[in-house]
Amino acid sequence: MRKSLFVLLLTLGCAAWVSIHAAPPAKIFPDRELFRRCKGHIQGMCCSEDAIYLTQQERIWVFDWQGKLLKSAPSENHTGDICLWQGELYTAVAIHRGKGKIQVFDLDLKLLRETILTEEMDGITVCDGVLYAGIGEKREAHRGNRIQRFDPKTLKPLGPAQVVDTGYATQWGVQDMATDGKVLFLSFYPAVEGEPATFRCDKDLKIINEIPVSEFSASNGLDVIPEKISKSKDLWILRVWKFHLESWKCVNGRFPR
Repeated sequence: MRKSLFVLLLTLGCAAWVSIHAAPPAKIFPDRELFRRCKGHIQGMCCSEDAIYLTQQERIWVFDWQGKLLKSAPSENHTGDICLWQGELYTAVAIHRGKGKIQVFDLDLKLLRETILTEEMDGITVCDGVLYAGIGEKREAHRGNRIQRFDPKTLKPLGPAQVVDTGYATQWGVQDMATDGKVLFLSFYPAVEGEPATFRCDKDLKIINEIPVSEFSASNGLDVIPEKISKSKDLWILRVWKFHLESWKCVNGRFPR
Protein backbone atom coordinates (compact mmCIF):
# COMPACT_ATOMS: atom_id res chain seq x y z
CA MET A 1 0.00 0.00 0.00
CA ARG A 2 2.77 2.42 0.97
CA LYS A 3 4.70 1.53 -2.15
CA SER A 4 1.64 2.14 -4.35
CA LEU A 5 1.02 5.46 -2.64
CA PHE A 6 4.65 6.45 -3.11
CA VAL A 7 4.52 5.57 -6.82
CA LEU A 8 1.29 7.56 -7.22
CA LEU A 9 2.74 10.63 -5.52
CA LEU A 10 5.95 10.36 -7.53
CA THR A 11 3.95 10.13 -10.77
CA LEU A 12 1.83 13.13 -9.88
CA GLY A 13 4.90 15.09 -8.84
CA CYS A 14 6.70 14.34 -12.08
CA ALA A 15 3.60 15.30 -14.08
CA ALA A 16 3.36 18.60 -12.22
CA TRP A 17 7.07 19.28 -12.75
CA VAL A 18 6.74 18.62 -16.48
CA SER A 19 3.69 20.90 -16.67
CA ILE A 20 5.54 23.74 -14.95
CA HIS A 21 8.91 23.33 -16.62
CA ALA A 22 7.94 22.12 -20.10
CA ALA A 23 8.75 24.31 -23.09
CA PRO A 24 7.62 24.56 -26.72
CA PRO A 25 9.99 23.84 -29.63
CA ALA A 26 12.98 26.15 -29.23
CA LYS A 27 13.25 26.87 -32.95
CA ILE A 28 11.16 26.10 -36.03
CA PHE A 29 12.70 26.19 -39.50
CA PRO A 30 10.29 26.51 -42.44
CA ASP A 31 11.88 26.10 -45.88
CA ARG A 32 13.46 29.51 -46.45
CA GLU A 33 13.54 28.92 -50.21
CA LEU A 34 9.78 29.46 -50.16
CA PHE A 35 10.28 32.95 -48.78
CA ARG A 36 13.11 33.78 -51.17
CA ARG A 37 10.82 33.24 -54.14
CA CYS A 38 8.52 36.00 -52.89
CA LYS A 39 8.90 39.73 -52.42
CA GLY A 40 10.15 41.22 -49.18
CA HIS A 41 10.76 39.89 -45.68
CA ILE A 42 8.36 38.33 -43.18
CA GLN A 43 5.98 41.04 -41.98
CA GLY A 44 3.90 39.43 -39.26
CA MET A 45 2.93 36.21 -37.54
CA CYS A 46 0.23 34.63 -35.41
CA CYS A 47 -0.34 31.08 -34.23
CA SER A 48 -2.95 28.64 -32.97
CA GLU A 49 -2.87 25.10 -31.60
CA ASP A 50 -3.01 23.83 -35.18
CA ALA A 51 -0.88 26.16 -37.25
CA ILE A 52 1.47 29.12 -37.60
CA TYR A 53 0.44 31.93 -39.96
CA LEU A 54 3.03 34.22 -41.58
CA THR A 55 2.61 37.25 -43.84
CA GLN A 56 5.23 38.24 -46.39
CA GLN A 57 4.22 41.50 -48.06
CA GLU A 58 2.32 39.81 -50.92
CA ARG A 59 1.59 36.35 -49.48
CA ILE A 60 0.09 34.52 -46.50
CA TRP A 61 1.76 31.27 -45.43
CA VAL A 62 0.44 28.51 -43.16
CA PHE A 63 2.82 26.03 -41.49
CA ASP A 64 2.40 23.31 -38.91
CA TRP A 65 4.41 23.31 -35.69
CA GLN A 66 7.17 21.27 -37.33
CA GLY A 67 7.63 23.92 -40.03
CA LYS A 68 5.86 21.96 -42.78
CA LEU A 69 3.97 24.08 -45.32
CA LEU A 70 0.23 23.47 -45.15
CA LYS A 71 -1.05 26.11 -47.57
CA SER A 72 -0.42 29.59 -48.91
CA ALA A 73 -2.23 32.27 -50.89
CA PRO A 74 -1.35 35.61 -52.50
CA SER A 75 -2.23 38.75 -50.57
CA GLU A 76 -2.45 42.42 -51.34
CA ASN A 77 0.71 44.53 -51.39
CA HIS A 78 1.78 45.60 -48.75
CA THR A 79 0.32 43.11 -46.23
CA GLY A 80 1.79 43.69 -42.78
CA ASP A 81 0.90 42.05 -39.49
CA ILE A 82 -1.65 39.24 -38.98
CA CYS A 83 -3.72 38.02 -36.03
CA LEU A 84 -6.23 35.27 -35.31
CA TRP A 85 -9.53 35.72 -33.49
CA GLN A 86 -12.54 33.40 -33.29
CA GLY A 87 -11.47 31.34 -36.28
CA GLU A 88 -10.75 34.30 -38.56
CA LEU A 89 -7.47 35.86 -39.71
CA TYR A 90 -7.09 39.64 -39.70
CA THR A 91 -4.40 41.41 -41.74
CA ALA A 92 -3.27 45.04 -41.75
CA VAL A 93 -2.46 46.41 -45.21
CA ALA A 94 -0.51 49.50 -46.27
CA ILE A 95 -1.43 50.36 -49.88
CA HIS A 96 1.33 53.03 -50.02
CA ARG A 97 -0.84 55.76 -51.51
CA GLY A 98 -1.96 57.14 -48.21
CA LYS A 99 -4.56 54.40 -47.89
CA GLY A 100 -4.81 51.09 -46.08
CA LYS A 101 -7.04 48.12 -45.47
CA ILE A 102 -8.03 45.63 -42.85
CA GLN A 103 -8.81 42.30 -44.47
CA VAL A 104 -10.44 39.26 -42.85
CA PHE A 105 -9.87 35.70 -44.10
CA ASP A 106 -11.14 32.29 -43.11
CA LEU A 107 -8.64 29.57 -42.20
CA ASP A 108 -8.57 28.44 -45.83
CA LEU A 109 -7.27 31.94 -46.69
CA LYS A 110 -10.45 32.99 -48.49
CA LEU A 111 -11.28 36.68 -48.14
CA LEU A 112 -14.44 37.19 -46.06
CA ARG A 113 -14.62 40.98 -45.73
CA GLU A 114 -12.48 44.09 -45.77
CA THR A 115 -12.56 47.79 -45.12
CA ILE A 116 -10.66 50.51 -46.99
CA LEU A 117 -9.12 53.17 -44.78
CA THR A 118 -7.69 56.62 -45.42
CA GLU A 119 -4.33 55.75 -43.85
CA GLU A 120 -1.82 52.90 -44.15
CA MET A 121 -2.09 50.17 -41.54
CA ASP A 122 0.39 47.84 -39.83
CA GLY A 123 0.42 45.95 -36.55
CA ILE A 124 -2.82 44.21 -35.56
CA THR A 125 -4.32 42.15 -32.74
CA VAL A 126 -7.65 41.50 -31.00
CA CYS A 127 -7.91 41.75 -27.23
CA ASP A 128 -11.07 41.44 -25.16
CA GLY A 129 -13.27 41.73 -28.27
CA VAL A 130 -11.58 44.89 -29.56
CA LEU A 131 -9.47 45.02 -32.73
CA TYR A 132 -6.34 47.15 -32.36
CA ALA A 133 -4.49 48.26 -35.50
CA GLY A 134 -1.47 50.51 -35.93
CA ILE A 135 -1.59 53.45 -38.31
CA GLY A 136 1.41 53.77 -40.61
CA GLU A 137 3.63 56.68 -39.66
CA LYS A 138 6.49 58.47 -41.40
CA ARG A 139 9.83 56.83 -41.98
CA GLU A 140 11.73 59.68 -40.29
CA ALA A 141 12.46 59.31 -36.57
CA HIS A 142 9.50 60.42 -34.47
CA ARG A 143 7.90 60.08 -31.04
CA GLY A 144 4.30 58.95 -30.71
CA ASN A 145 2.47 56.38 -32.84
CA ARG A 146 -1.26 56.12 -33.43
CA ILE A 147 -3.34 53.02 -32.76
CA GLN A 148 -6.96 52.72 -33.87
CA ARG A 149 -9.59 50.52 -32.25
CA PHE A 150 -12.19 48.74 -34.40
CA ASP A 151 -15.16 46.47 -33.99
CA PRO A 152 -13.74 43.14 -35.28
CA LYS A 153 -17.09 42.09 -36.79
CA THR A 154 -18.10 45.28 -38.61
CA LEU A 155 -14.57 46.75 -38.95
CA LYS A 156 -16.02 50.13 -37.92
CA PRO A 157 -13.73 52.44 -35.91
CA LEU A 158 -14.42 52.70 -32.18
CA GLY A 159 -13.69 56.36 -31.60
CA PRO A 160 -10.62 58.35 -32.69
CA ALA A 161 -7.12 56.95 -32.92
CA GLN A 162 -4.99 57.14 -29.79
CA VAL A 163 -1.38 58.32 -29.70
CA VAL A 164 0.98 56.00 -27.84
CA ASP A 165 4.30 57.51 -26.78
CA THR A 166 6.74 54.83 -25.65
CA GLY A 167 9.33 57.40 -24.63
CA TYR A 168 11.58 56.48 -27.56
CA ALA A 169 11.78 57.52 -31.22
CA THR A 170 10.74 54.99 -33.85
CA GLN A 171 10.71 54.65 -37.63
CA TRP A 172 7.35 53.97 -39.28
CA GLY A 173 4.51 52.94 -36.93
CA VAL A 174 3.89 49.92 -34.74
CA GLN A 175 5.02 46.91 -36.76
CA ASP A 176 3.58 43.97 -34.86
CA MET A 177 1.17 43.33 -32.01
CA ALA A 178 0.23 40.37 -29.84
CA THR A 179 -1.79 39.75 -26.70
CA ASP A 180 -2.22 37.18 -23.96
CA GLY A 181 -5.75 38.46 -23.36
CA LYS A 182 -4.60 40.66 -20.50
CA VAL A 183 -1.95 42.97 -21.95
CA LEU A 184 -0.70 43.91 -25.41
CA PHE A 185 2.80 43.58 -26.83
CA LEU A 186 3.83 46.32 -29.28
CA SER A 187 6.90 46.02 -31.49
CA PHE A 188 8.61 48.80 -33.47
CA TYR A 189 11.63 49.65 -35.58
CA PRO A 190 13.83 51.76 -33.26
CA ALA A 191 15.12 55.03 -34.68
CA VAL A 192 18.27 54.71 -32.56
CA GLU A 193 20.07 51.39 -32.67
CA GLY A 194 20.08 49.64 -29.31
CA GLU A 195 17.09 51.45 -27.81
CA PRO A 196 14.04 49.43 -26.66
CA ALA A 197 11.73 48.41 -29.51
CA THR A 198 9.21 46.12 -27.76
CA PHE A 199 6.77 47.28 -25.09
CA ARG A 200 3.93 45.92 -22.98
CA CYS A 201 0.84 48.05 -22.52
CA ASP A 202 -2.60 47.66 -20.97
CA LYS A 203 -5.89 47.67 -22.89
CA ASP A 204 -6.01 51.47 -22.53
CA LEU A 205 -2.65 51.57 -24.37
CA LYS A 206 -0.73 52.81 -21.36
CA ILE A 207 2.85 51.51 -21.33
CA ILE A 208 3.55 49.00 -18.55
CA ASN A 209 7.20 48.30 -19.27
CA GLU A 210 9.83 48.50 -21.98
CA ILE A 211 11.90 45.50 -23.05
CA PRO A 212 15.59 46.18 -23.87
CA VAL A 213 16.51 45.26 -27.44
CA SER A 214 19.49 43.33 -26.05
CA GLU A 215 16.96 41.11 -24.29
CA PHE A 216 14.23 40.72 -26.92
CA SER A 217 12.99 42.25 -30.18
CA ALA A 218 10.36 41.12 -32.66
CA SER A 219 9.66 43.67 -35.39
CA ASN A 220 8.88 40.96 -37.96
CA GLY A 221 6.19 39.12 -36.02
CA LEU A 222 5.30 37.72 -32.60
CA ASP A 223 2.43 35.94 -30.86
CA VAL A 224 1.60 34.12 -27.64
CA ILE A 225 2.09 30.35 -27.91
CA PRO A 226 -1.07 28.40 -26.96
CA GLU A 227 -0.78 26.46 -23.71
CA LYS A 228 -1.54 23.20 -25.53
CA ILE A 229 1.66 23.73 -27.54
CA SER A 230 3.84 25.15 -24.77
CA LYS A 231 2.60 22.52 -22.29
CA SER A 232 3.33 25.10 -19.63
CA LYS A 233 1.50 27.54 -17.38
CA ASP A 234 4.28 30.02 -18.14
CA LEU A 235 3.84 32.63 -20.86
CA TRP A 236 5.78 31.76 -24.01
CA ILE A 237 6.16 34.06 -27.01
CA LEU A 238 6.90 32.92 -30.56
CA ARG A 239 8.80 35.44 -32.65
CA VAL A 240 10.00 35.66 -36.24
CA TRP A 241 13.76 35.96 -36.50
CA LYS A 242 14.96 36.35 -40.09
CA PHE A 243 13.48 33.25 -41.77
CA HIS A 244 12.84 31.03 -38.77
CA LEU A 245 10.82 31.11 -35.55
CA GLU A 246 12.00 31.12 -31.94
CA SER A 247 10.28 30.49 -28.61
CA TRP A 248 10.98 32.86 -25.71
CA LYS A 249 9.74 32.63 -22.13
CA CYS A 250 8.23 35.83 -20.77
CA VAL A 251 8.39 36.43 -17.01
CA ASN A 252 6.69 39.55 -15.65
CA GLY A 253 7.13 41.29 -18.96
CA ARG A 254 10.81 40.42 -19.30
CA PHE A 255 12.64 37.77 -21.31
CA PRO A 256 15.37 36.19 -19.15
CA ARG A 257 17.56 33.73 -21.05
